[in-house]
Amino acid sequence: MADKLNYKGHDDFSAKAITDKHGRLSLRLTSPEFADGTEMPWSVSAANENRLPTLNIHDTPEATVSLTLVLEDLSSPLGIVTHWLAWNLPPQITHIDALHFPKEAIVGISTFGKIGYMGPIPPEGTHTYRFIVHALDCELSLPSGAPRSAFDAAVAGHIIDRAELRGILQRA
Repeated sequence: MADKLNYKGHDDFSAKAITDKHGRLSLRLTSPEFADGTEMPWSVSAANENRLPTLNIHDTPEATVSLTLVLEDLSSPLGIVTHWLAWNLPPQITHIDALHFPKEAIVGISTFGKIGYMGPIPPEGTHTYRFIVHALDCELSLPSGAPRSAFDAAVAGHIIDRAELRGILQRA
């Protein structure tokens, strides 16, 4: 089993993928709709269809008990803004989209005070959005609607692995 990652807070993620002690690529997050660091389709924006893009989770560590997903805006003038939090996703899940989301997953509250998915919505200019998946060694005991601060406290010390996927949206 890979060592647990040091977790210092939601603004501390920088590595896109790590390797385990045998040098193998670990947890990965991809989308068939956009490559890492490229423009996302406008249909995922809250100003359009507000739909969750297709996300594919690869190489989940065997020791994983549950997964989490986070969507945040890294370019907001307010600082990092949480658009969506979900936890207790089953570790065997490899594909998530607007029509295929696990019923056992629990969803938290966004920075905007909404429970549920709130897609990217850049007020102006170009914004970078980050999807993060965490592999955890436990399920979280958080109720639906829990805020980011409670989520961050609950995952601390339980992250086995993590991966991210960044996408860009621009409003003229």
